[in-house]
Amino acid sequence: MKKFFVLVLLISVLIPGFSKNLKKFDLHDGFFDADYCLETYYVLSDSLIRVELFGKSGTFNIYCLSAEEKEKPLFSCSDLNDSTGFLLKVDETVYRLNKDKRVHRELRHFENGAQLVYTTDANVRFIIDFSFEASLEDKPADIIKISTYVINLSNTTHWIGLKGIFDTSCGEVAAVHFTTDAGSRIRNECAFSEKDIVKERTVVSSDGIVSFQFVLDGRIVSPVDSVIFANVDELYRMNWEPLIRKGRGFTNNRSYDNSALMIKWPGFTSEADTKTENTFYIAVADNGESPRGLFHVDRLPKTNDSDSEKQDKGPEPKSPNRDKRTGVDFIIPPIRDYQLDPAYIQDLIDKIDALQSSDNVDQKTISRLNAELDAILEKLRRQ
Repeated sequence: MKKFFVLVLLISVLIPGFSKNLKKFDLHDGFFDADYCLETYYVLSDSLIRVELFGKSGTFNIYCLSAEEKEKPLFSCSDLNDSTGFLLKVDETVYRLNKDKRVHRELRHFENGAQLVYTTDANVRFIIDFSFEASLEDKPADIIKISTYVINLSNTTHWIGLKGIFDTSCGEVAAVHFTTDAGSRIRNECAFSEKDIVKERTVVSSDGIVSFQFVLDGRIVSPVDSVIFANVDELYRMNWEPLIRKGRGFTNNRSYDNSALMIKWPGFTSEADTKTENTFYIAVADNGESPRGLFHVDRLPKTNDSDSEKQDKGPEPKSPNRDKRTGVDFIIPPIRDYQLDPAYIQDLIDKIDALQSSDNVDQKTISRLNAELDAILEKLRRQ
């Protein structure tokens, strides 16, 4: 009898713990054709990166698992990480997705990852999907691919606008809060237009040990409309089409040097029952090294047709990944030394070839890249 009692007690202790490890993916998402379960908290982790996700608040943070500093948050942890997040505009209504009471928030755990899901009272859903990639073969993941999706669940066509505000903490100890691939050094409030982004390409924040890089231009990166650098409070106070005070510092009466950047994507029309995707990348580096996000993105192969078919099961998305920019005059800025490197020129030629072979030919971007190539060749001829 005593042995039987011990056996029953042992089973009652072990079974709940065992069943916790056997996740029951008993819900199904038709747009992604995948099973999932709901979580209140989930962590995606690799040897260098940790992404922490909170279901109830719809908030997240990204950490570099630094050998020297152990764990370094890339974004501010204050107020349970809610100073970093996305704003969605549906027609004339703006939703701050991680704070608005008109938004239902979920954290979905799939077998191969997780998504934060926000559903507005207009029945328009916004999803953030995180996945890891490695810039070098047989090395730990150092790249986070961030794909966002807008799914129009309503029976009505809506105009959609999208912004992301990232309250960076890593570079706030440095005299220069942000740098770019083209060498710009950002110490106070300023704005990049769509033409500036094509030239600058990336935004880097660093404390001298840990660095991370937003990759905002590339053949597989969705076009960006503008980037604003300002105090995080000022960014949330700005209108949808912001007016900035160029040269104003990152300090206000609430916080000292509290810098952030706001990324705005082109607006688009979302028809009923459609899914639309935007993609950008964040690269992380440790030990004073430079992030390899741009290196990675410029060498990624063009998505093949079979991959596209897998992604687009169900309604075909109307993606803003195509270039919606107008009035670009293709005035190329002065050619820099790094653009004369044979590897850079070859990458440029490869990018033009990839765009020209695309089913949806992007003539404006092709024209701009050809103009840059002509300017490089002209400078080489004059040397």
